Amino acid sequence: MDRKPKSATTGRMEPLLSFRRGAVVHFALSDSEIYMATKLAGESTFFLPFNRGNDGAAGNPLAPEGEYPVSYFWNWILQKDNWLRIFHRFVLLERKEVEDAEGRIRYKETLIFPRYHQFEAVTTMMDAVREEGPGHQYLIQHSAGSGKTYTIAWTAHELIRMRKPEGEPSFDSVIVVTDRTVLDAQLQEAIRQIEHQQGVVSAIDRESSSLPKSQQLAKALLDGTPIIVVTLQTFPYALEAILTEKSLRNKNFGVIMDEAHNSQTGSTAGKLRQALALDSSEELASLTPDELLEKLQSVRGLPRNVSHFAFTATPKHATLMLFGRPLDPVKPVSKENPPVPFHLYTMQQAIEEDFILDVLQNYASYKMALRIGETFVQQNQRVDAKYAKRALARWLSLHPTNIAQKVELIIEHFRKNVAHLLGHQAKAMVVTSSRAAAVKYKLAFDRYVEKKGYQNIRSLVAFSGQILGKEINDDLNHYPDEESFTEENMNPGARGRDLRKVFDTPEYQVMLVANKFQTGFDQPKLVAMYLDKKVSGVEAVQTLSRLNRTFPGKDQTFIIDFANDPEQIVDAFHTYYKNARITDIQDPNVVYDMKVHLDDMGIYDPEEVRQFGIAVTDPHVSHQQWYQLTQAATDRFNGRMKMLNDAIEVCEREYLLAHEKDDEVGAKKAEARRSEHTRARDELLVFSQGLGKFVRTYEYVAQLVEFGDPQIEAFAAFAKLLRKRLKGMTPEQVDLSGLVLSHYRLIPQQTKWKVKDEGRPLQPVGGDLREGRDRERTYLQELIQRLNDAFGKEISDKDKVAFAVHISEKLRGNDTVMAQVRNNPKEQAMRADLPGAATKAIVDAMSSHTALSKRLLSDEATRDVFLSVIYEMLKKDVAADLLSEVRDEPDV
Repeated sequence: MDRKPKSATTGRMEPLLSFRRGAVVHFALSDSEIYMATKLAGESTFFLPFNRGNDGAAGNPLAPEGEYPVSYFWNWILQKDNWLRIFHRFVLLERKEVEDAEGRIRYKETLIFPRYHQFEAVTTMMDAVREEGPGHQYLIQHSAGSGKTYTIAWTAHELIRMRKPEGEPSFDSVIVVTDRTVLDAQLQEAIRQIEHQQGVVSAIDRESSSLPKSQQLAKALLDGTPIIVVTLQTFPYALEAILTEKSLRNKNFGVIMDEAHNSQTGSTAGKLRQALALDSSEELASLTPDELLEKLQSVRGLPRNVSHFAFTATPKHATLMLFGRPLDPVKPVSKENPPVPFHLYTMQQAIEEDFILDVLQNYASYKMALRIGETFVQQNQRVDAKYAKRALARWLSLHPTNIAQKVELIIEHFRKNVAHLLGHQAKAMVVTSSRAAAVKYKLAFDRYVEKKGYQNIRSLVAFSGQILGKEINDDLNHYPDEESFTEENMNPGARGRDLRKVFDTPEYQVMLVANKFQTGFDQPKLVAMYLDKKVSGVEAVQTLSRLNRTFPGKDQTFIIDFANDPEQIVDAFHTYYKNARITDIQDPNVVYDMKVHLDDMGIYDPEEVRQFGIAVTDPHVSHQQWYQLTQAATDRFNGRMKMLNDAIEVCEREYLLAHEKDDEVGAKKAEARRSEHTRARDELLVFSQGLGKFVRTYEYVAQLVEFGDPQIEAFAAFAKLLRKRLKGMTPEQVDLSGLVLSHYRLIPQQTKWKVKDEGRPLQPVGGDLREGRDRERTYLQELIQRLNDAFGKEISDKDKVAFAVHISEKLRGNDTVMAQVRNNPKEQAMRADLPGAATKAIVDAMSSHTALSKRLLSDEATRDVFLSVIYEMLKKDVAADLLSEVRDEPDV
């Protein structure tokens, strides 16, 4: 750090210390640790660790006697072949495009030197490939922030350079698969920066060619393009071409998967009927239907001419089973010898080496305290409990008071704790639960900022498709039902530019998102996240990890969570803090367990499945004939479903009739019959869901083992088509038009935790299907009361109802207001004299209801909701009933 590039005596740049002109890399060594930098800038120099890691933590392990912990540097790194290889194949100049607020483009250059774990991972993989040949799997578990994009790029180039002893390429093409179109551009750029020669890299997309992606991909494979970049959605076409195109069957391929998925190969076998048609007719004629089914089954496994290099920070159980290696490589995989990653760089090491930040250090959660007023709900409204709970949850999540309160907390927290960080460059992300929620957040955000007159906080909103006015209209939002809200018209300042680039400018500070940018979005200036969406497991880790990227001056992050249990979030991170582990391997027999459950339902006949299996192997049988072979099972299922739906409706009518007549015995009998029919209907739904689970599990497990069972292959094809043809339940519409959120408060929760030695192990797929159960029907008021009991215990404010009665009675004496309420729709009445008259009444009540009056006068969003309640009370004349209720109401 004391070696400054510019001489203090002459003022000239020191050639050896100058960026790009001088030394490529500068190392600082002690006897136990190593650090490196590619650019010296005095006290601003940023040194990165170049250590091996110590049992998943930072640093280096103890060295053998007579050696230093850093001996690997000269014993391995500085060896001539390795050192020259690093400079020839790894060192590169990264050139990034940066856009300012006015849209002007400039470029930032960074010299990239591989970090230790990157060089070790690529080198050990290449050594193993040379020894093992094609057709093997390599799982690389590298934490977020590990530089995975460049590790993938270096891996791709090393694979295409690899040669057999006779000089032929070891791999004819390397296919890079990403599940994020955003990362496609990053990967392509990283790969091209290593090798600038034309024709080395081909990206399969609509921008580079007007041909369909499948044709682009087939051409690239047949032409032997060295590196082919595809999306997850396009990859099955690549595997299909490798398995079916005769000229490709004897070639070898490397497949590099970013964020490895267990389903990338299993479902492709459904398309391989074409493969049989490509074989000679003589061979087909000599095979029985069972032998043809076994041939189809055999191609479900991972192809022997394809090596898979699977990169992920968060492997699932199936990922480890498919791409992991036995802990003891000389023994087969078992419970005592589970699969593990080929190379590991842990979240713990990345945090301790300051490559990423620990996002849980400043994690805070909030709990909602609320009460719902149900006075105006239809008294005998019996509803399906499951649908009603969903409807209530959605109603609450989109309620203007809920959103307005959270927006106020978000903006004030950001202004107080975040905005000034990183030299006023700090940014935040708000993760919403739906597209409608994102739109309402954006409207509320802009409304609050305008009301407060804040000049230095602007937001963008990111969501797909469009939302109509009728989906967001409420007491605060009044739009024509068919008015369209899109990402484009809600971000006019973006002027059609890429939102990722626009957000990077100083012009915007907050990004509101709905199912966008939760993964694969690298914005190092993100310091805060406000989470109003349920997330768990891998999704929780990936979402919160958007904050962990480093930036000069960034030493802390903030997470405010409105929606999740803190312990579940922490458990999700603990699973991947050190290394993901499994305690039991996948049992392939689960597919037979599932099939037994499905057989017992009696929806299909074994002969129907057998005939379908014969048809699957006949290239002359049409898709229409397949449908005919599943028609009988389809009719049985759909017929039973209709019969049970009709019977349940009859029982419901009988129950309501008996209830009205106070016939308790009749009501109980009707309810018992309804419960029995509902349980039988739920068993049908379990069957339908079970078909889907069976197909997914079979396609996965068939990649692990060779079943050699044509009947299970025939059933998998039968189940896949049958599942698509079965009818389900029509979602019940629950009328919530009379609900009022009468009390609402956000309460911060105390959160304390520490890192556990081991996270929760990953679990294999089970073979059980749940039992059918009654879908409870209950009165909506009962559900509302449960919600109030769950969320409203901290509310001790019964005076709110009394206060509403007080204000409404004041207004009832105003003839002008009452005439407007009686003779106009709500929207017009709320734009007339009612708001002004109510505000005056609130001011007059300051002496008797000080706290409530101050709150309503200072909080526009709460006042708007309160005025909506007042309107309903005046319209429906329910003040007397409410007053009697509130006088008898105990404190809550």
